[in-house]
Amino acid sequence: MLAPNPYFPPFSHEEYMRRYEVLRQEMAKADLDCLIVYGATPLGGNDTGQINAQYLSNFAAVGHTYVVFHRTEDPTLHLALDFHIPNARDIGVIQDVRSGGAFIEHGVATRLKELDINKGRIGIVGPSVSYFMPCTLPYEHYVYFKKEFPDTEFVNVHEWYENIRSIKSDEEIKLLERSAALTDLCHEEIFFATRPGAAHADIRRVAEQLSFTHRANYCMLHMSSMPTTDQPWPYQDFWPSDRKVADGDLVMTEVPIGYGMYYTKIMGSFFVGEPSQEYKNMFELAASVHDTVINELKPGMKGSDVDQFVAPIREAGYVTSGLVSGWSNYNGPPFVGQTHPDFPRPPIQSHLDLEFKPGLCVQVMAYPIAPDMKKGLWVGSTCVFTETGLRRLNKYPVKQLRVA
Repeated sequence: MLAPNPYFPPFSHEEYMRRYEVLRQEMAKADLDCLIVYGATPLGGNDTGQINAQYLSNFAAVGHTYVVFHRTEDPTLHLALDFHIPNARDIGVIQDVRSGGAFIEHGVATRLKELDINKGRIGIVGPSVSYFMPCTLPYEHYVYFKKEFPDTEFVNVHEWYENIRSIKSDEEIKLLERSAALTDLCHEEIFFATRPGAAHADIRRVAEQLSFTHRANYCMLHMSSMPTTDQPWPYQDFWPSDRKVADGDLVMTEVPIGYGMYYTKIMGSFFVGEPSQEYKNMFELAASVHDTVINELKPGMKGSDVDQFVAPIREAGYVTSGLVSGWSNYNGPPFVGQTHPDFPRPPIQSHLDLEFKPGLCVQVMAYPIAPDMKKGLWVGSTCVFTETGLRRLNKYPVKQLRVA
């Protein structure tokens, strides 16, 4: 049980008990008898995409995973493949591991019947984050559960669960600090690998190989360059092509490297050759706003308070995406601080009302974008709220204007 490994490095027994106790207290407040936590969706790298199930089990299966988490009884872990059960028991914290085969939902229903949940409330938690991932169950599974439990109320509690999980413990923050060092290292290698004639895909491969060497994970790696004389789009490529870097390019990166599926993230912008004064000014604006947020955002403030930090971007004639987003292994709530109500999504009241608390990790990303979407760059890094303010986890000099 809890064998050391770099994919799901074990936390202490006390840490898992803390998670279970906090979750059960919140379930009692929300009048939830049980949770079914589903896992299935990878993102784009060597990552399981099943952080919600992993949080409770320290394991994520190939294909479907379920954790059945009752308010008073021991949790169970449900896999689709019998052959993976010994591995799950070896490195996971939940020892009651069951397989349902191709119809894993049948095994989950059997467990719910054992728990005698016939007229209660069951919370549904989806596989990843509400920021851009599905937050519910496969249609076929949900239909089966409703048929087997016609008098049970099923409630989507994905964001509720995510907000609980977003407050990091001291043990989790130590893992994030290790992640930050790996992220810094990989981004520096990207910078030094960038030169005219280098293919985007080859530069990304440098970071992939380095992360593998250090037993790290990556959930995605955005990286591409574009000419500053005619920037076509203020966002870099998710899947890199063999397009080559050219002199005069702006390079934009989104580099989340992690350990044990815990990530920090750098949003980097640098130049190949000396940038124009316009781009220098844009970069200095982004760096200034990034630092102001880190210096002045405090616990006890709310998501709506972030709007005040957007003013310099607005006054310079730019629009912007979210200035502060939750960082809970991937982007998550709150998503706040934007100048356009529909970019990339309308403001959500629950995000505006969310209070920043110690232990909450956030991504601070200053991102001035021309209204015609023809110019833009970003400066961003990962921070954690302490009792008194924000502490930046990444040490990479993201706010320094660098020329490759």
